[in-house]
Amino acid sequence: MAIEVCPNELIAGGARAVRSLSPALAGIQDCPIELDDVRRAAQRGHFTPAEDQRVHAWFARYLTARGGLLEVVGDLKPIATAPVSRIDERTQLAGFAVAYASACLLVKAARFLVETFATEGVVQRKLNEAEPRFRIPRKQYTAIYRSLTSPANVWRLRRAIDFANRNRQGIESLASDEGMGPVLEHLHAAEDAVDAGIGRSIKARLGFRWHSIRRRRASAVQRVTFDIAEAFGRVTASIHNPWHTNRVTAKILKRIEALLEPGDVIVTRHDDSMTNLFLPGFWPHASLYLGSASVSESLGVVVSKERVARWVEPMRVLEARKDGVLLRELADTLAVDAVAVIRPALKASQIATAISEALTHEGKLYNFDFDFFRADRLVCTEVVYRAYDPVAGAGPLRFALKRRAGRLTLSAEDLLDMAVEERGFSPVAVFGARRCRRRLVTGRKARRILPLTYRDAG
Repeated sequence: MAIEVCPNELIAGGARAVRSLSPALAGIQDCPIELDDVRRAAQRGHFTPAEDQRVHAWFARYLTARGGLLEVVGDLKPIATAPVSRIDERTQLAGFAVAYASACLLVKAARFLVETFATEGVVQRKLNEAEPRFRIPRKQYTAIYRSLTSPANVWRLRRAIDFANRNRQGIESLASDEGMGPVLEHLHAAEDAVDAGIGRSIKARLGFRWHSIRRRRASAVQRVTFDIAEAFGRVTASIHNPWHTNRVTAKILKRIEALLEPGDVIVTRHDDSMTNLFLPGFWPHASLYLGSASVSESLGVVVSKERVARWVEPMRVLEARKDGVLLRELADTLAVDAVAVIRPALKASQIATAISEALTHEGKLYNFDFDFFRADRLVCTEVVYRAYDPVAGAGPLRFALKRRAGRLTLSAEDLLDMAVEERGFSPVAVFGARRCRRRLVTGRKARRILPLTYRDAG
């Protein structure tokens, strides 16, 4: 993939993602309830339904963070492999530092997971289960175990460590760059866990071989590797199917764009994504359409001067992803396989107030703990929730958070339920799902087909 985005923007996005994702990976070791569930289940020989749900939710949060950091490594590959004539040495070193920090965080968390449960068969079986409620594919524990102990990965990581040691002074000097200081702090906290040594690596690989023999299944659904090697961190990460083509074409994108109005909620699905695993169902992701700054301003949207400076064409969507809550291009948001658009049943003045409120959250980090009562980090649906809930008042739009795995949350499909049941939203369009896989459906047909895309058709 050629470099199409400014290298500094890629690095800044990667650095923000590291800041967002690292607490979720570190938190895998700091979950006393879930770890107690695991210990009790190991002693008992099985999980209770309540333990099952909590542990799968905990594992899904880890997998979501893991997938996000793997994407960071993949996103930075163009910088790592670009000719020096196109990118200066300091920029490439910064790209390496962010990718290397991501790799260290991944290895540290994976090592904890593998070494903690290496002898617990009942736990391994549970973590290898497919769990549709949390969109967890089967045999994820085995995939993580294999990736961690792969001789090729150990060799690549060893080369990355050697490169980092040779360029330690240059890497440390990056702390003065905006956004890089926190990345280096996370790197310092995780790097010691990465340098396992040959003896530990051989022991871990033998452990995986025994794990494979006991399970009698040597392959996993997902094989993800990262490669940070030689000059300025050559990185390779295989996260998506390379032959996959998004169903939303340029033609469909233009038709959807013509339908959109400021304040609309865009609900999407990417068939090949490993992110947003925690939110259940066919439709996992939501974002808020703002429209152009000039159109929204005519509605009465109030926004600070510094945010107006960032809200320029073609930025029209406020969306929370792994790199945070940012203004994005519609084409970026709709680089997906399925999309549904719903519209709030509110006055123009209320929508303007909601957009103004939403923009106050621009720039915040992503919340991989899905805590709807924490305002400094937001999950994707929380952008919609925090935009509209304060301004809906006694009107028709009222959100009802649902308890999932002990946490009150709002899923993308909860928003669609509101539209289908005419509780403050109405369906505008749907494309790419059941009954409309290759056609854009609008109006009354969208109202009829939308529930069939995610509810039990039987």
